[in-house]
Amino acid sequence: MGTSSYRHFYLFAALVLAAPAGAFAQADAGGPVYVEADTLTHEAAQDRIEATGNVRVRGRGMTLLSDRALLFPERNEAEALGNVTLMGDGDLLRAERLRINYEDETGEVERGDAFIKKGNFHLRAARMFKLGPDSYRLEEGSFTTCDAERPSWKFSASDVNVTLGEYATGKHALFYLSDVPVFYFPYIMFPVRQERQSGFLTPRGGNSSKKGLTFNLAYYWAISPSQDATINLDIQSKRGVGLGVDYRYIRKRGSEGSFRGYAIYDSDQQRFRGDMSQRHLEIVSDTFNIKSDINLVTDRDFYRDFAEKTGVYNRNQLDSSLSLTRLFRRQVLVGEFKYVEDLREDLPDNRKTLQKLPAVSLTGVRERLFGSPLFISHESSVTNFYRREGIKGQRLDVNPVLTAYGKPFDAIEAKAWAGYRLRFYNAYDVPANDGNNLPAADGVHGIGLFSGGGALSSTLVRVYETGSAAVPKVRHVLIPEVRYSYVQERDQDRLPFFDFSDRIVHENRVVYSLANYVTGRFTGADGGAEYRELLYLRLSQGYDFSGERRDLLTLVDAKRPFTDVMLEARVNPLKQVSLSLDSRFNVYDARMSTTAVAAAVRDDSGNAAGMSYRFARDEVDYLEGKVSTALLKPVFLSYSARYSFDREDFLESYYVAEYRHQCWSVSVSYRDRVDTKEFFVNFNLAGIGSLGTVRLF
Repeated sequence: MGTSSYRHFYLFAALVLAAPAGAFAQADAGGPVYVEADTLTHEAAQDRIEATGNVRVRGRGMTLLSDRALLFPERNEAEALGNVTLMGDGDLLRAERLRINYEDETGEVERGDAFIKKGNFHLRAARMFKLGPDSYRLEEGSFTTCDAERPSWKFSASDVNVTLGEYATGKHALFYLSDVPVFYFPYIMFPVRQERQSGFLTPRGGNSSKKGLTFNLAYYWAISPSQDATINLDIQSKRGVGLGVDYRYIRKRGSEGSFRGYAIYDSDQQRFRGDMSQRHLEIVSDTFNIKSDINLVTDRDFYRDFAEKTGVYNRNQLDSSLSLTRLFRRQVLVGEFKYVEDLREDLPDNRKTLQKLPAVSLTGVRERLFGSPLFISHESSVTNFYRREGIKGQRLDVNPVLTAYGKPFDAIEAKAWAGYRLRFYNAYDVPANDGNNLPAADGVHGIGLFSGGGALSSTLVRVYETGSAAVPKVRHVLIPEVRYSYVQERDQDRLPFFDFSDRIVHENRVVYSLANYVTGRFTGADGGAEYRELLYLRLSQGYDFSGERRDLLTLVDAKRPFTDVMLEARVNPLKQVSLSLDSRFNVYDARMSTTAVAAAVRDDSGNAAGMSYRFARDEVDYLEGKVSTALLKPVFLSYSARYSFDREDFLESYYVAEYRHQCWSVSVSYRDRVDTKEFFVNFNLAGIGSLGTVRLF
């Protein structure tokens, strides 16, 4: 027997300590363990090493502190007693007593209090048992993600069994708010996986003028590493009970897809209603893929009655498509079936909506022609147009283009092109009262149009030394350009009209522009260089020598030769600030034709504001804004609104107030639209995702 009264270090090369909680299950399996104590005693006859007084055991990424420790190398056992503390990778276990067998990975903890850094989990139990590599049992245990000694909430259970990577189950569970038990569950189950976890998501309750009292509960199902699904129960006192499904999957080679569906028996209208969407991308090879995007709805008013988000409840059409794409060396072949469902209120049904069933296109990128300075490209397509009522038919469109590039002077870049666009038609079922088609459109037709043009541009670059340490250099690029385009004029009134590609307007125009790019070089946090665009500014205008313009954006008068002056700008003076502008000014009326302006600002504390304004003369006058603030932490507020100046009314206002505690949060939202008003409440328990990562029975 050997004894020392001073602090010593001993090396045990074969000693393995396993942790009594899942947080420490990933400790290194190899490497030495060092033991330090006031007194170390080795009793070889009893196969016991005893450490007493300020015991400190280090190794395998963990540190064990205790008043006394016993090590039994032959039996592969270790025991720590008195003020036991086990630390590793930010995780922490405190206990009165710890015993473990590091061969069969079993052990026991008395009066244990564990903290698991990932997820901020706090576990307490009168006794904790390690039953195997991944199995544990807790007697009289409790669980919370709150840091306070008196947590805002916690779960407790008389007997809890845990299997890492699977689930934890408990009997006679209580849910506490502060120290007050508010719910009792005979049985409770929640996931203890490191990856995605199945479980209930945040329940949401509220009130809506259209739906009545609402309660929404969703269950997230982690089916496999490549699949998951969310099943949603939607209870509405005025409309009934709805069921939603959202399924996602990924496949080999990057293929992926999703399915979403919602159905409800609308008690207000006494019928089933719903919608579905399906998306899939199948990458068969590097040169061939199949894509589908299917969207269907039971009736034209479904989104106005049930959708909540802007862009969904006010959508005016649904597009569905199925396409096959084949890539060649310099060609792209695409075949697509496209079905459109028109949801506009002024249409009684979808019988007159034009469908492309199918459309096949072949696009060739620019390729040098027989070693000459000319490059050839083309866009060709054949389309079958179908509708249940109205003109139907087929169109073949072939548009080859020759392009030449050159630099007549060092600072001047030149480009010229010429093409001939051929269109052939076979049309039938032309209605007598069709406002877009003459009776002569029926039958077989063909037309060819010549087009051509050229462009001259120059790229001027200068780098400025600013003398600033934050922005030492600024690069300015200036690109002036003059572009001429011509499209032959021919009478097309007798041709079938399916879309605007059937009425190609005559063009004889020159456009002059000046573009500015300003880029700053910044010193990054690591001392390296970072580049950010500070300013983009482009000014342009056109002049028509003859011809017409079908400019649906600017709505200009086609009888005046000068086009609008167009100004496009992006300004980013700081990372937190961005501005954009797209404006057109009519030089004859001296007023704006269209304006689209947007601004956004944010900081690193959670405060943000944004605004966008759109104006098109006699068409659109619309403002949208959003602001959110964290200045009242732990209360977070946000407000967004859409206002129509031509209607002189708000289209939508949306208010959200959220209180965030360290381990829980509650949010209240109110949405005010022209045709409905909605109020919702969400409650979330931090660390377990929501009330929903806990499965209750």
